Amino acid sequence: MEGTALNPKLKIAIAIPVYGNPESMFMQSLTAMMSHFYEAKLTSADGEVYDKELDVQIVSSSILTESRHRLAAEALHCGADYMLWCDADHVFPKDALCRLWSRNVDIVGCNYARRITPTAPTAAKVVGETDAENLVYTTIEKARAEEMEAVDHLGFGLCLMKMSIFDRLQEHAESEGRNGFMPLFAMLPNEDHTAVTGEDVFFFKKCRDAGLTVWCDHGVSWEVGHINKQIITNAHAVTQKDRWGSKQSELRAKFQQRIAELEAAE
Repeated sequence: MEGTALNPKLKIAIAIPVYGNPESMFMQSLTAMMSHFYEAKLTSADGEVYDKELDVQIVSSSILTESRHRLAAEALHCGADYMLWCDADHVFPKDALCRLWSRNVDIVGCNYARRITPTAPTAAKVVGETDAENLVYTTIEKARAEEMEAVDHLGFGLCLMKMSIFDRLQEHAESEGRNGFMPLFAMLPNEDHTAVTGEDVFFFKKCRDAGLTVWCDHGVSWEVGHINKQIITNAHAVTQKDRWGSKQSELRAKFQQRIAELEAAE
């Protein structure tokens, strides 16, 4: 979609790394979000309505850092103004992209639960010596207040960034005597070699070193889900007996209401 002589252009690259097939519920969220974005009326600071374009890039690789590097290269190559990282095992509200874009900051992402049990948030501030001390929790109070919180790092499940940050990364690299900002992503052992630091932590540290702030949008975060496959046993069936009965009654009531409406229309 090309911009007109009257309207400025807004182009966003959607970057999706996959290993295997994307989750169907993720594809449903993605389709709804893209449709909402095209229907939304987004305006510049001067009140001009944007002509909008989305460029969806999907890279399949068993090496996550390779996928992310290739996706960043594609976004730079296509001339996007922003890139939205979307991991293919998440669900999110249809207005997520518009809400993140409206924050008008260099980097803004979402906090979400890790795909393990017991779980914990992905966003963190490096304030203590242990992981538990550093975690940033998204609460219902923060979500209702639409709070924005500066963090040291968060996950790439849903994260929007201006492409201009790569200029900042390049400038910082050159100021330190390096030719370029690569690598952007790496998984490294922690100080005592008891765990591995994720590629998201590596990337956002580079951003902070370059003077960039990483923001967490707690409002959108509250509505993001991390898809996790679960083993269901009879113990679950027993504890969820009452909920199952209520759900079936609700479903029957919906069918009966629809049947009554059709009979009344005849």
